[in-house]
Amino acid sequence: MLIHCVTVIFKESATSERVAAFDVALAALPAQIELIRETRHGRDLGERPTNADYALVTAFDDANAFHAYLEHPAHQAVVRDHLAPLADSFHSTQFLVAD
Repeated sequence: MLIHCVTVIFKESATSERVAAFDVALAALPAQIELIRETRHGRDLGERPTNADYALVTAFDDANAFHAYLEHPAHQAVVRDHLAPLADSFHSTQFLVAD
């Protein structure tokens, strides 16, 4: 199984309403993209001062499913309409785990 992790630092101008809309858009992705096995996401709790503002963790069967997800119009819409306007920066990593 491939795990995809994204951490986001929001722009100073990010409003709670826009972050809430981002959260709703991410929550809708599994119903739109059947390649997603599982996803979890949310705002940082502030337990450490160096943390990002938001994180997303999504599981896929394999790299092929992950790459198809990246190209899916629903994923691209979330990036274009929500992530890009909110993010000062974001980073991702992928790794494999046993089922």
